[in-house]
Amino acid sequence: MVRLQTPTNVQAKRPRWWCLAMVPLLATVSVSLAASDQNLDLRQASGDSAFNYPNVPPEHQYLRRLLDNAFQYANPAHGLVDPVSGYPVEGWNQDQGLFLRSFTQLTAIGAWVELLANVAAGNADNPYLSRRDALTGLSLAVATLLDDQGNPALAAKGLLVNFLGLEGGTRMGPLQESIQKSTLIETLGDREGSVIWLALLEKGWLQAEDNGRTGRIRRGATYGAAHFDGALAPYAEESLKSAILEILDRRVITIIFGDNANLTAALARSAGALLGTEIRDDPQAIMIRERIERFIEGQRAGYAHLFDPATGAFVFGWDATADRFVGWDDGQGNWVTGQMNYFVNEFRGPWTFVVLRYGLPTVALRNAGFKIKPYRHGDGRDTYALAAWDGSAFQLLGLSLFMEELGNPGWRRSLETLVDIELDFSTRHRLPGFLSEAYSGNGTEYTGRIGIPDLAVTDQSLIAHAPSLYTLGVAYLIAPEKVEHFLREHWSRISGLFTEHGPWEGWDTATHRVIPYQTTAHTLSLLLGGINSAQANMRRYLDEHTLYGQLEALYEPGDRVNLLAAENRILAWSSDPSRLEFSCKPGACRFASPLADGGGMTFVVPDGRTVSLSNSRLAIRYRSATEVRDVVISFKRASDDPLPAPAIPIEIFAHFKPTQDDDIEIVLPATPALSGIKEVTLSFPPRGQPTPVDIVITGFDVLPFAAALDASR
Repeated sequence: MVRLQTPTNVQAKRPRWWCLAMVPLLATVSVSLAASDQNLDLRQASGDSAFNYPNVPPEHQYLRRLLDNAFQYANPAHGLVDPVSGYPVEGWNQDQGLFLRSFTQLTAIGAWVELLANVAAGNADNPYLSRRDALTGLSLAVATLLDDQGNPALAAKGLLVNFLGLEGGTRMGPLQESIQKSTLIETLGDREGSVIWLALLEKGWLQAEDNGRTGRIRRGATYGAAHFDGALAPYAEESLKSAILEILDRRVITIIFGDNANLTAALARSAGALLGTEIRDDPQAIMIRERIERFIEGQRAGYAHLFDPATGAFVFGWDATADRFVGWDDGQGNWVTGQMNYFVNEFRGPWTFVVLRYGLPTVALRNAGFKIKPYRHGDGRDTYALAAWDGSAFQLLGLSLFMEELGNPGWRRSLETLVDIELDFSTRHRLPGFLSEAYSGNGTEYTGRIGIPDLAVTDQSLIAHAPSLYTLGVAYLIAPEKVEHFLREHWSRISGLFTEHGPWEGWDTATHRVIPYQTTAHTLSLLLGGINSAQANMRRYLDEHTLYGQLEALYEPGDRVNLLAAENRILAWSSDPSRLEFSCKPGACRFASPLADGGGMTFVVPDGRTVSLSNSRLAIRYRSATEVRDVVISFKRASDDPLPAPAIPIEIFAHFKPTQDDDIEIVLPATPALSGIKEVTLSFPPRGQPTPVDIVITGFDVLPFAAALDASR
C-alpha cells in the first residue's frame, strides 16, 4: 500500500527550521501572554470579549482561550497571507531551510477559505478579521483558485498541483522528483545522454528506479551548478551544465488525489457557511458561492481520470507531465501505482464527499479496507478501535468531521472510542495533546510516524513523545466535555505553547521543550474544529445539491445476522486435522486443537445470499480454557462479486481471555466495504510451536444499529 502522505517539497526538500535563539523570545512571549490571559479573563467576566463562537458553550472557557490564541495566527500583521493570491503560506517559520513563507499547499488553502467563510457567516467573530474583510479575502482567494485551475502550468483536468511556490508574486508548481532516462537521451543525444545519466547516478543526484528507466532526483547540499565535480567534472562547461540542470529542474504538474479532495470538501463547506441565514442573500456571498461551484464543477474530469475501474479504486496521484500515475519502485525494478485503498486515514471524509458530489462509483469506497485492533485502557478494560497506518490521531480522526459521522451510530461510536483512547493514552503518559503527524522535536524532522502503537497498522517504530494540539479541534466535535476537561487538566503546559501568533505545534516530552513550529493546515484545523460549524455547513451544501439522501443510503444499516444459525455452514480446519476436536450444536461451537501452524472456523451464509455488516455491532460470546492472542476475524465476498478482492482486507485483531463466560463487542463503521459478505472467518495464526486452543463460541451475532442517521443527536 502507498503511504497516504503528501509529497513533501516545492524544491525537493522538506521545510526545516530551528534556532536556540528563540528561547529568550519564548520566555518574553509567555510573560506577555500571561498578562493577555488575565485581560481576557476580565473581558470574559464582563461579557466584553472581542471573540464570539456561537457554537461553543460559554462554560467551555479553556477551549475558548485556546481558540482566542489560535486566532492570532490569522492576524494580518503577521503577513501569513500572500497579498497577490490571497492564499495562506505553508507556515510561520522561515529560517534555516524551512522557507514556509515561500510556498503553500492545497489543504492549507482550503482551510483558510473555510475559516474566512465562517468569519463572514458570523461563526467566528474575532478582532483581526471583520466579517466584511473576510468576504473580501475570500473573494480574492476563490478568484485565484479559478485562475490557477485554468493555468496549464498549475493544473490538469481541473485539479491543481499540491504545492505552489509563492515567491515573486507568481505561483509555480513543484520541481520534478524523478526523470526518465529517455528524456536525457532525447535532449542531449544518445551517446552523451547515456554517459551523463551514468555520471548522475555515480554522483548521487539520481537514484535508479523502474529497472533503470527512471531516476529519482536527490537534491541536497552538494546538488546544483556549484557542484559539477567528481563524476560530473567532464560536463562542467557552462552551456552543457545549464542544459543538464534545466532538464533536472523542470517544473511538473503532479496531481495528488487526497489534497485536491481536501480542497474540494473545504470549498463545499465554505459554500455551506455562506448559505447561512445571515449571509445567504448578500450579493458578494452569492457571487463567491457561484465561483466556488464553478471551481468544484471544473474538477469533475480530473477525479474521473483518477478513478481506476479495473481495481475499483482511486489512484493516489497523477504525474500529468509524464502522464504516469504516482507510485514507487518495488525494489525489483517494477513500477507500482499507488492507490487509495486504506479507508481509515485523513482523507476519508473528503474521499466520501468526492464520490457523492460527482456521482462516481461507490466501489471506490467499497474496495477500501481497514483494520480494527484492541486497546487496553489504564483501568484494564479492552476496547476495539479502528486502526490507522501510523496510529496517528490525524489519520484516525481527520482534520475535520462533516459527513454526518456524528449522526451515524456506527461512526459516532467508533469516533467516541478513538477519542476515549487518545485521552486515556495522553493522560497516562502525561502528554499535553495527542500523538499525530507533526514536527517531532528531533531537529527539523516532520514525520507521520507519531502515533499510538496499539492503533497502528505498521510495524515500524513510532514516536510517542511529541504530542501536538491541532487534533484537539476535531476531538472537541466528538467529545466536547471530555476535551474541555483534558484542556483544564493540562492547561499549564498547553498555555505554555501560546505566542502572539498562535500556539506552537506541540511539546517534546522527552526533552521537556516546546516544538517551535507552526503550519497553517494544523493551526486552522484546530480553529475550525473548535468553532464547530463544519457539519452544519456541509449539511446545507448537501441539501442544496440534493445529495443528503445519497449519504443516507451510503450509511444504511446492515443485516441482522446470527452466524451460529442452523442455516449457515460452519467449517473448521487445523494444521493437524487428526488432533482437531470440532463440534457444533444449536447455540454453541467448540474448537479444540494443539495448534502450531494455525487453524480456525469459517461461517458461511446460505447459497444465493450475502449480507451487509455495515453500521453494526459484532457481538461474540465465548468461553476459553486458555488465553489466545492475535485472533483474526476476516471477511470474504461471494465468488461472483464483480469487484476484485480488496488490496487491503478488512481484519479485526481480537484477544480471547481464559474465561468461563465473557464477550467481545466490536463496532463496525458504516461503509459499503462491509456489504456483499459471504463468509466470516475466525482464525488462529501460526504459533511456531504447539499452543493449545480450546474455545467454545456461544454467540456470534451482527446487530445493526437502528438508524443510519440519527437526527436527534
